[in-house]
Amino acid sequence: MKEIDIETWDRKEHFMFFLKSDLPFYNTNFNLDITGLKEKTKQAGVSFNTTLIYITMNAMLKIENFKYRYENGRVIEYDKILPSFTHIKKGESLFRFITVEFDDSLRDFDAEVKRKIAGSKNYFDTEELKLGTNFVFISSLPWIPFTGIDHTLSLNKDDTIPRITWGKYFQNGDRVLLPYNIQVNHLFIDGLHVGMFYENMLSEIERMKKALCC
Repeated sequence: MKEIDIETWDRKEHFMFFLKSDLPFYNTNFNLDITGLKEKTKQAGVSFNTTLIYITMNAMLKIENFKYRYENGRVIEYDKILPSFTHIKKGESLFRFITVEFDDSLRDFDAEVKRKIAGSKNYFDTEELKLGTNFVFISSLPWIPFTGIDHTLSLNKDDTIPRITWGKYFQNGDRVLLPYNIQVNHLFIDGLHVGMFYENMLSEIERMKKALCC
């Protein structure tokens, strides 16, 4: 990771403007076309949910602004960011947080996610979260095809960790659509960057379907 020199930073004016806001967070909701993706993951023997996490991380890592965090008055750019996501084990009704290292290989990432889930003993194992803020918080709401959603916040305006949620996919003609939400902090991320992320998600979904074809 590296510290950004705010005084020479091209984003200084925008950063200082939103730093004055009491709540600089905003949500964006959209539907993603995932037609054929679940079938491809099933054929490949990898988790559909893990694949969505993998696609999300790849889409996000391509955009520098999503790697920025505000820590103790400093702007930090991380080399890597890690997914920390909710999961309900089979036979349980309470979710737990799982945090993993991100791997470029979907199969290796899927295997690591399954290993961490199997070895998880506590619902809220927060020790890893104390090491920094280079996380993306991810959750799913697979029971509801939502049109909008908010996230739990501590009202700490310096919290610059993105939040992601997806809902219950649904049929729309010959397409399968996935409700998808992203919450970000305007200190670092503008609508332009969310738009770039959306386009990256579409590209990553198509790339993944091709990669899983064999």
